Amino acid sequence: MRSFLVYNLARLAMLVGCVLVVWTIWGRTLVGTVVGIVISALLSFLVLAPLRNRSAEELVDGMQRRREEKAQKKGRDETDEDRSIDDA
Repeated sequence: MRSFLVYNLARLAMLVGCVLVVWTIWGRTLVGTVVGIVISALLSFLVLAPLRNRSAEELVDGMQRRREEKAQKKGRDETDEDRSIDDA
């Protein structure tokens, strides 16, 4: 989860930085804002790829771990239920 937060903060910082740089060059216009956003998207795609990959891997691993834990819990619940029925 930490890498997901770091990746998103890096993207946000890159977006703000690019928009501010474009605004200082072209002034505060809608076109300048859009150009800054496009530049930021391209740069983040190229520069932040390692952070993005690590974040995606951690998210997938966490999802798989939760699925396994849920399956184990379901199995324990069924086993406990079977025992209680057998004991009765």
